[in-house]
Amino acid sequence: MSSLDTIIRELRRAAARARAARYAVHGLVAAAAWVTLVLLIARLTPFERRATVAVVGIPVALAVAALAWLLRRPSAAILMRLADIRLGLKERLSTAWERRTESGTLDDAQRRDALQHAARTRLAAAFPVRVNRGEASLVAVLAIFALALALLPNPMDQVLAQRQADRTSQARAAKAVQDAQKKITDSAKPTPVDPQVQKILHDAQAKIRQADSPRQALESITPAEQQLQRLTDPGTPALNSSAQNLANALSGTAAGNSAAQAISTSPAKGAQSVRDLASQLQNMSPKDREELAKALAKASQQAQNSQMRDSLSKASSSLQNGDASSAAEALNDVASQLDSLQQQQNTDQAVASAINGLESARQELAAQADRDAKGQGGQPNAGASASPGAGTSAGAGASPGASGSGNGTGSGTGTGTGTGTGTGTGTGTGSGSGNGSGGTGGTGSNGSGTGSGSGAKSTERVYVPGQPVPGQSDNDPTPLGLGQDVPLSPYSQVIQAYQQAALDATDQSLIPGSERDLVRQYFSQLGEQTGPGPK
Repeated sequence: MSSLDTIIRELRRAAARARAARYAVHGLVAAAAWVTLVLLIARLTPFERRATVAVVGIPVALAVAALAWLLRRPSAAILMRLADIRLGLKERLSTAWERRTESGTLDDAQRRDALQHAARTRLAAAFPVRVNRGEASLVAVLAIFALALALLPNPMDQVLAQRQADRTSQARAAKAVQDAQKKITDSAKPTPVDPQVQKILHDAQAKIRQADSPRQALESITPAEQQLQRLTDPGTPALNSSAQNLANALSGTAAGNSAAQAISTSPAKGAQSVRDLASQLQNMSPKDREELAKALAKASQQAQNSQMRDSLSKASSSLQNGDASSAAEALNDVASQLDSLQQQQNTDQAVASAINGLESARQELAAQADRDAKGQGGQPNAGASASPGAGTSAGAGASPGASGSGNGTGSGTGTGTGTGTGTGTGTGTGSGSGNGSGGTGGTGSNGSGTGSGSGAKSTERVYVPGQPVPGQSDNDPTPLGLGQDVPLSPYSQVIQAYQQAALDATDQSLIPGSERDLVRQYFSQLGEQTGPGPK
């Protein structure tokens, strides 16, 4: 029995080695196929962390192959039969194993015969370590294919970079809103609307973070700003103007000068100073009362707030009538209105701080949305454009006393008085020449001419320069000669400058986000046109 057990152990070791090689190749095939599949999918759809997923799949595939190798061990009877077949032992080992518990005369003889033949045979040869060439070739092909997929440029990388840039932009925008929240929380002047402001900012921040794209996140900015603006009192400007007029009027009086300075400092200090002034009315001289009554009457006439106007008018008439107690009561009403103004200013300041935070978020999101629209979403500095190195300007003008025309071309900038049109490239100094006729005594830095002319008639067309476009240089247009038409520039030469100027203007002003989107959409649609129509 011990000899048969020895044969079984040797056969099991040989079979285990052979199966290990086979299942190792199976595992390599599965691992290479997994990596190839992941990299292939990553080229068809944006797939983040694809490298991690591909690498994790390799040990998993090998672990599955090892588990299959462990669970699919052949039994002893199968090992004996396979050894008989592969070693040519004519079922000696399998028969001896099946009758290992029998003790007959033939059984003992049969076992001895099997053991003798097994001793003369190399049992490990029954299970040689072999690798299937087809599987080995498949592993090599899959490995080369996966390597090519990993090294060649992936078109989805730009999409992933844009997504990452979008998330970063939204995170920065949400951080700007969060900073505005913190600023309001830490403010030394809390207002009753602070909880509402905090809730509006919190909701806007959550929507910005949860948005699928910066453009979608932009849609939450304008509604939040509108909600914040509704928290302000529309009568604050009128009340603030009335308080300032009161300070101006009191500054010219001896009794109210200190109150005027306090009002100019802050409405709260002004309120306390006005109350002190009301308590001093009984002790004022008739001259001071008369002077104060005139100042209050003047402030009443200039007041834009009806309630303050009535209180000031009442205080003035009471002083003029010698009723100091009624005047003091009216001044106390004015002080209460100044306290209310201080509260309104604090509210406006909190709302303005919140809107500034939202505007910072808007600028961040709008810049990223523009980069996404241009296909440069993954490039942080893609939105910055270089300043043009060359430009063309054309203009015309007419002076009422004389007219003239001339043409010149030069490089550089200069100052002078003259007429003409020109084209320049870059900046610096240069010289040029030109010919033309101008008014008597007219000179130019880049050309000269003599001649005479007459003033423009009432029926002639003249060019009147309009307001400069924000973001563009404010150069004086070149005057036109008599009867000349305004020169036109090709559409393709000016659209980029106008677009940039318009976008810069929207970024530098508190234009609602919906209106900014309309500006971007307008120029985006213009950019799709191919006709070079004049501008």
